[in-house]
Amino acid sequence: MTSIDAAVPFATNDEVARVLFQVAALLDLMQDNPYRVRAYRRAALGVLCLPKPLADYIVKDENLPLPGVGERMGNRLRELVNTGHMGVYETLLDEVGEPLASLLALYGIGPKTAVRLVRELGITSIRDLAAAAREGRIRTLRGFGPRREAQLGQQAEAWLAESAA
Repeated sequence: MTSIDAAVPFATNDEVARVLFQVAALLDLMQDNPYRVRAYRRAALGVLCLPKPLADYIVKDENLPLPGVGERMGNRLRELVNTGHMGVYETLLDEVGEPLASLLALYGIGPKTAVRLVRELGITSIRDLAAAAREGRIRTLRGFGPRREAQLGQQAEAWLAESAA
């Protein structure tokens, strides 16, 4: 059992790392400063290697034991853990727009995969992604096979079922 108060809206280390990796990938796609991209990737790896949840450090107002993470990144991590949102990430999602933002909501779809699905298959929503998986269109893309297609289809169907409930 963790020592974190249940009222605090915190994210797990895996969730924090996922957001940080996606920010890095989005910045990379937008050809942002490579040092900034690397900073987000390093922070994500550091969070994954922590011996206890990042939220424990934040709730106790301890220094974050993440080498190379400065004050600005630390504040962004606190924001993400405390609110469940990161302004930088949401701004980047707004910049890339729909449908990329909706596809990025699915586990297993990063920015590069989302861009390929939109550009090469014309997918504009999660519903389109589910239909493309059912119809076997995803496996026609170079580098995608039946197993990857099934995974993406399952993620899309699960998201659609969850949002309908």
